[in-house]
Amino acid sequence: MSQYGFYFDKEKCVGCRACEIACQIWNGSVQTVKWRNVAMTIEGSYPDVSNVNVSMACMHCADAPCKKACPRQAITKDEETGRVTVNRELCVGCMLCLWACPFGAPQLGIHGRMEKCTFCEDRPMGIKRACEEICPTQAIVTGKIEDLAKYSKQNISGRLLHDESPGVLLGHEEN
Repeated sequence: MSQYGFYFDKEKCVGCRACEIACQIWNGSVQTVKWRNVAMTIEGSYPDVSNVNVSMACMHCADAPCKKACPRQAITKDEETGRVTVNRELCVGCMLCLWACPFGAPQLGIHGRMEKCTFCEDRPMGIKRACEEICPTQAIVTGKIEDLAKYSKQNISGRLLHDESPGVLLGHEEN
């Protein structure tokens, strides 16, 4: 099994929210909640304060706690890609998956069923996800976790040499 995921570099994100819009457009604007959300956080202490944008979506975890929490087995993990999806026909909206998810990714939609990022399930895995394709600064990169690890290693070495904050590797495979 290959595990696919996101790499996000907070140093590159300008908070334009193009990733949010691309996600909604690609999915036909059928989302009743945001599957990808850009949040602004504040780092530092006065007077050295800075804003940091963080683009969050489902991490498609290797050992998905949302899947384990679902009493109806409405959440599944694709063995080939590692993609975690919700079958809204089986979902009863109990919200146990939301409470189990450390990222708060599953959200209760207006129809009483959980919704979350599908990792653009209708796109072949060799093609960029909608959020990555539109990102003007390339703050979001998707792919196989082993390929994405190089970005994390580059940023960690930069931080050690220049005291910079690294990006975040999301959707990791646990061994």
